[in-house]
This record gives sequence, C-alpha cells and structure tokens, in this order.
Amino acid sequence: MFRVFGLVLLLAAFTFAQDESVSDYDRWMQAKAHRDSVKNAERIQKNSVPFDFLVGMTMNLGFKVINNETQLSHYEKEDRIVFFEGAFFQVGASVQWPLLQYHLAVRLGVLFEYAPLFLSEPLYIEDGNGEDKRVTGGGLSQGRIAFPILFAVKPRSSFVSFEFGPQISIPLFDKLELDGARDRELDSSMEFSMLLGVGFRVNERIFLDLLLDAKFYHKYNERFADGLAHWSSVAIKAGVTFNPL
Repeated sequence: MFRVFGLVLLLAAFTFAQDESVSDYDRWMQAKAHRDSVKNAERIQKNSVPFDFLVGMTMNLGFKVINNETQLSHYEKEDRIVFFEGAFFQVGASVQWPLLQYHLAVRLGVLFEYAPLFLSEPLYIEDGNGEDKRVTGGGLSQGRIAFPILFAVKPRSSFVSFEFGPQISIPLFDKLELDGARDRELDSSMEFSMLLGVGFRVNERIFLDLLLDAKFYHKYNERFADGLAHWSSVAIKAGVTFNPL
C-alpha cells in the first residue's frame, strides 16, 4: 500500500516538474520573441529615411527648348522645329509637407524664372509691306512666376524619391529681340506644365532634385511671325533646396 502511494506521489511530482519546465520554456521563448521584435523595430527605425517638414530656399538651373509643329507656310518639314533654346534659372521658396512620414510628401513652391533664349531656327516676320522677312539672328527673353506642386513617393528606407505634379506659370514678360527688326513685347498666356523626375535627400537641411518640365499649353496672341502663335516647350532642370532652420 505504501509503495503504491509513494509511486503516485512520485508520478505527481514528475508531472508537476514537467509542467513547470514547459512553462519556463514558454516564458523564455516569449521573452526572446519580444527582444527580437524590439531589435527588429529598432533596426527598421534606424534605417528609415523620413520626409521632414522643410521650409527653404530653392534654386534651379536648366535648359529649355521652344518648338512648334511645322505645318507652316515657310517650312517643309513634318516634324517639330526648335525655334528658341537656351539656359534658364529659377530662384524662390518652397515648403515640403509630409503626408505619410516615410512614403509620401507634397512640395509647394513659388519661383521666379528668367530665361535668355537664342533663336536657333529662322523666323519669317511681316515687314510692313505685305511681305515676310527671313530673320536668322536674335533671341527671346522670358520672365515667369512659377507655382510647382510636386508629390514625392519613396520606399521607407530610400533617400531617393519619385516626383511628379503640375505647375502653373504666370508670364511677366516675353521680349522678342530679332536682328534687323524692332523689339517686341509679346502678349503671352498663362502656362500649364507637368513636372516629372527624382529627388534626393542629402540630409535634414539639403534636398536635390532633377526634373523634366513639359509645357502642354503655351500661346502667343501675336501672329506677325510664321509659327509664333502656338508653341510648346520642354525643359530639364537640376535644383537644390536648403532649409536654414
């Protein structure tokens, strides 16, 4: 009888010890999983590149071409002709507002643009006697106030973002200076364009970007030159934004 009772106690003690052992193991595994998850979260946080709120000064340098469809009386080609081309610069202010801290931001700006372009294809202008005069030299000086609206998208750990968005440009002046013809201040309409490119976050104060600027609406009201009324333009520009705060 005592042997049976002792055997039962031994089995109970063994079972209890086994339960305690399993319970300790489970707690150890849970603690390890927690430590691993904390380390993983810290690693992800350390490698994350956020979109910071940024207010700064922006400067862009670029190259622009102005062209037109060549269904014109003085041109026989069927593709586009580049009438004016040259370098330009933009300077102004911009603000970056994070929408999703690590993935999405919007960048708004107001920029003054100046573009001294030179004539790269002859223009035919009215000479006042009902005839067209061929002009091969001269240029076009443009001034604009541009309002870009850019959306930036990127992976969580990337310093590089994909940028796209519209831009509205208000003409300040368009001064046409042609050799052998009087200077003219052209009447230009508001311009709409699409921006597309990439941005690069150097640090919390400096941001770089490279953008293509394609205008899909650009009109001059004057018709004294063949091909002057309806133009489109394409520009590529590189810029830097500096946040002094």
